[in-house]
Amino acid sequence: MDVTAVAERMLSLLGYPRIARPLVDRLDDGTTLEAAASAGIAPGCLLRGDVTLESNARLSTRCVLNGTITVGRGTNFEPACTLIGDVEIGNYCAIARENTFQQTNHETAKPSMQRRLYETVLDSDLEYVTDGPITVGNDVWIGARCIVLSGVTIGDGAVVAAGSVVTDDVEPYAVVGGVPAERLKWRFPREVREALQDLAWWNWDEETIRANRGFFERELESADDVPDVGNRSRPEPVSKP
Repeated sequence: MDVTAVAERMLSLLGYPRIARPLVDRLDDGTTLEAAASAGIAPGCLLRGDVTLESNARLSTRCVLNGTITVGRGTNFEPACTLIGDVEIGNYCAIARENTFQQTNHETAKPSMQRRLYETVLDSDLEYVTDGPITVGNDVWIGARCIVLSGVTIGDGAVVAAGSVVTDDVEPYAVVGGVPAERLKWRFPREVREALQDLAWWNWDEETIRANRGFFERELESADDVPDVGNRSRPEPVSKP
C-alpha cells in the first residue's frame, strides 16, 4: 500500500478532521476538498475527486463521494450514501440512508460492458457514458435506498419515496415514488408552491430563519401563509401563530 493510499485510509478512519483536511489537496490521487469549518464528516467516509461541503453540511458514516460533488449548506446525509460523477445537492436537503446518485453508466453498444476487460486484456479504455449531471434542489427529502440516475434534476422541495429509481426530472414540490419514479401528488397547492419558490427561504442566513420561526412552524394551506416581502433575502420576522 503506497503513501497516498495509507493517508487516504487514515483520513477516512478519522473522519477527515479539520486540522488534517488541507492534507487532502496534497495527495497524489488528484482529490481536492473544500469544506467549511462547520461541515461534518463522520469516520468511515471516503472522499475522492473535487468535493465541496458548504457550511453545516453533514456526512454520516460510510458515505462515499467520488467525482465533482457539491453538498449545500445544512444538508444531511444519513449513513452509506454514494455519490458518483458530477452531482450537486442544494441547501437543507434530507438524504436518508443508502441512497445512490449515479451520474455515470456503462457503455452498452460495444461487445463487452466490463471496463476491466478493456484495461487489462485489450490495454484500452471503455469510457463511461452519461446523460448529464445530477442536480438536486433545496429542501429536498429523499427516502432510504433510492437511486438517482444521470441527467436528472430534482426540483426544490420535492419528496422521493423510499426505494424509488429516479430516471426523469422531478418538478418542485412534487412527491414521487416507484420504479421508475412517477409523481404521486403535490406537497402544496400551486399558489403555495410558487410563493415558496419566490421566497427561496433556503438562501436566508440562520439569523433570518430564526427570526421567522413562526413561518417554519405553521402548516401551509394557502399563499397567505407564506410571507410576502419585498426583500426576499432579509424578510421582516413573521409572528408565531
